[in-house]
Amino acid sequence: MISYARDHSVADGLNYVATWNVAMLLGNDLQEAMMANMGKRAPGFKD
Repeated sequence: MISYARDHSVADGLNYVATWNVAMLLGNDLQEAMMANMGKRAPGFKD
């Protein structure tokens, strides 16, 4: 992220980070990890 931001405008850098976050943070695994953490239990990930 830092390398990209160094060579691009602030707007381009923010767009790049937003795009990366959407791609990496969507899905049931993140929700399950957070719920397991809040419930103090081991997560049950699907294969």
